[in-house]
Amino acid sequence: MSMTETDRAMMTKVFSSYYRQADLDVVAIGQREFGVGFSRKIESRHLSFMSPGELRNYLTSNTPFFVSHSISYYDYPGATPMEKKGWKGADLVFDLDLHSETKYGAFLLLGKVKADLARLVRDFIKGDFGCNDVTLNFSGNRGYHVHVRDKDFRVLGSEERRELVDYVMGNGLNYRDFFSETPAKPAKLLGPRQDEGGYRGRFANMTLKVLEEKPATIHRNLKQEKAREVFVKGIMEGNWSTSPFQKNGELIARLGPIAQALPVASVDTDAGVTQDLSKLIRVPNSIHGDTGLIAKTFDDIDSFEPLRDALLPSSQIIKIRFLEDVPELPLRGEATGPFKKDEEKELNLAVAGFYVLKGSATIVKR
Repeated sequence: MSMTETDRAMMTKVFSSYYRQADLDVVAIGQREFGVGFSRKIESRHLSFMSPGELRNYLTSNTPFFVSHSISYYDYPGATPMEKKGWKGADLVFDLDLHSETKYGAFLLLGKVKADLARLVRDFIKGDFGCNDVTLNFSGNRGYHVHVRDKDFRVLGSEERRELVDYVMGNGLNYRDFFSETPAKPAKLLGPRQDEGGYRGRFANMTLKVLEEKPATIHRNLKQEKAREVFVKGIMEGNWSTSPFQKNGELIARLGPIAQALPVASVDTDAGVTQDLSKLIRVPNSIHGDTGLIAKTFDDIDSFEPLRDALLPSSQIIKIRFLEDVPELPLRGEATGPFKKDEEKELNLAVAGFYVLKGSATIVKR
């Protein structure tokens, strides 16, 4: 982060003002280790707070630009070294992130990560794992965090958590194992049904969706309603031999792209977050120091829009001067920009702060 002293002082006041009224109700706060940073995510850790009020006082007085808490619960969260903390268990946390080669490219692709988030929660966390105590928050930057607090998962070690990540990412998944041929001639191809759980059921349902929307991508004859109906009925019964293909192997080969779409790929970026029991994760509803966006907690995945809903609440207007060209972005629910280097613009404080913290602009003194 590169800012002038004036910019930093201004943003520090903004952060401090926000923390005076922010919802910082961290679950089991007295059992969490905290870490803070002023120029990067973690510069100091092994901090502990006994109440939301104590945390609030620290943030308004010291105002770090980054604040995180442990995914683990401890008897003595402020103790050092780690072995003296007294580990009591840990939340199961998934970090979905998106990297981009350009400074703002990831913000234009947040919709893709949100689609992965919806599948992760619906299909895996609530579907396959059967979890109920789940909270979601925007990371404040390029992705989302999922916190699972079901007690059955708190005791899992690093290796078990890594296996869950591998499952979600589809590591080792071979969809060809879903199929088997009967010994009778001609061989009948048996495969997954839509009423099955896990990857088998998802594979069958995804195939049915493709048959409804783009049947010719599997076989050109499936554009014909009768052929499609026969194949759909067969899939629902677990009999995949009803396809137009003459050889079962040809059908299986054409289904590869469907299998590739089933895992949640964006979990791969930060798989270590899930398995690292000493990991510190951004405090929900805190501010991300690189963007000024709130790590906002939310319930409805479909309606949540981070570049609209996670901006700091403010009606103040300030003038900034751009230090580089920036692209158009959908900030505060409307198209903002593009802006050119050396252009001066009066913008809402939340939007202006976003550009300042990204190192793309500086505040113009009045």
